[in-house]
Amino acid sequence: MKIYNKKGLLWGIVWTAAGAFCLYRDVADASSFLPQQIKSVVLSLIMLAVGVTGFVRAFSKKASREDKVADQDERSRLVRLKTSARTLSILMWVQLGAMVLGLLAYVFTEDLVWGCLFLFSGLTITLETIVSIAAAVYYERRE
Repeated sequence: MKIYNKKGLLWGIVWTAAGAFCLYRDVADASSFLPQQIKSVVLSLIMLAVGVTGFVRAFSKKASREDKVADQDERSRLVRLKTSARTLSILMWVQLGAMVLGLLAYVFTEDLVWGCLFLFSGLTITLETIVSIAAAVYYERRE
């Protein structure tokens, strides 16, 4: 059998292994709360189905071609790009809000936990800004 989509095969193996492990954990260490147990088993079965589907599609020439065409589709790439940009923008505002909340809570309560929230939010915002600047410089030089 020839592998037509190595990336799909790898993801299929990862999803199948994760689904099998989660299903094993659900059966071996069952929760006493029935709705939680049902939810866990259903999610594990979905993970297994996604993994097996990806694994099988990696060996099909037609399915692999469809996956590559869908992956290189301009509209799909634009949607992924816009989604990533919007997600990054929203997460930046959430981090900024957490930083302000941590600072205000620390000022009023003088509890070190709130200071840590301020510190870690500030560090992640700083790291995101540095990475953004580095990426902008990298892409400006390449084009």
